[in-house]
Amino acid sequence: MAERLEPVILALGGGAARGLAHIGVLQGLDEDGVEVAGVAGTSMGSIVGALAAQGFRPDEITDLFEGMDWPAVGGILVRSVVGSAFHELLRETLGGGVIEELRLPFAAVCCDLDTGEPVVLREGSIADAVRASSAIPGILSPLRLAGRNLVDGAVVEPLPIAAAAALGPHRVLAVNVLKPPASRAIAPRPLPRPRRKGVRSAIRDRVERWLLRQPGGGAAVGDEAPNRLEVVMRSFHVMQYRLAAAAYPDASAIEPEVGRFGWFDFSRVEEIVDEGYRAYRARFPRA
Repeated sequence: MAERLEPVILALGGGAARGLAHIGVLQGLDEDGVEVAGVAGTSMGSIVGALAAQGFRPDEITDLFEGMDWPAVGGILVRSVVGSAFHELLRETLGGGVIEELRLPFAAVCCDLDTGEPVVLREGSIADAVRASSAIPGILSPLRLAGRNLVDGAVVEPLPIAAAAALGPHRVLAVNVLKPPASRAIAPRPLPRPRRKGVRSAIRDRVERWLLRQPGGGAAVGDEAPNRLEVVMRSFHVMQYRLAAAAYPDASAIEPEVGRFGWFDFSRVEEIVDEGYRAYRARFPRA
């Protein structure tokens, strides 16, 4: 018998491109009519979580990432050493609103670089909170907010279970996308899932306008990313996986099999989203 889910609060972990699997979990919850009562996110989980908290449907979020010109975006972000372009892109994508006005309770988890303490942002600028939560050490500079130097929350809480639990009384459903690949086995065939194609969203239009304002050229993402970055990210996330897995019993989190994807494989949106959906359906089969 399929496990029945009451309203849930999502804890969405970090994982760069692998975090696109969060969208597949959102798709499954939407199909099953499960209410998402709040979202806490770390790093990439904060980006997907902020979009969900604004009320965007899973297919709209997927369309945004599928429609992105990743070579152009990658070139712009690589040239922006201090992360100002990424911050501006977040403002275009998420808007200029504040967390208090989101449709769902939302929290972005960061790390105070000076004290090593976790910092949970539940008010103020949405873009600022997500930028701070996504400041991968060595990749993006810290963001200074309220006198603190904030970096990627995955340094201290790669899976934000505690932050999610603080958002309300409902059950926390955690999604950990940091699991290393078990082998180099061939990827499974995509799992059929209903999707509306060609969804055009306001955020996609804003991102395209942002791209048009930026200088052209630059390095691509995905397979063109420098190998040293892939090594740094893989090592960083292996440590994070061990830290995250220690925070919950094995049965308490969904772990999509996304280890075969590179940290900068943002061009493989549909494949990664499929793995999130597959993992959700393995845990919660259709009735």
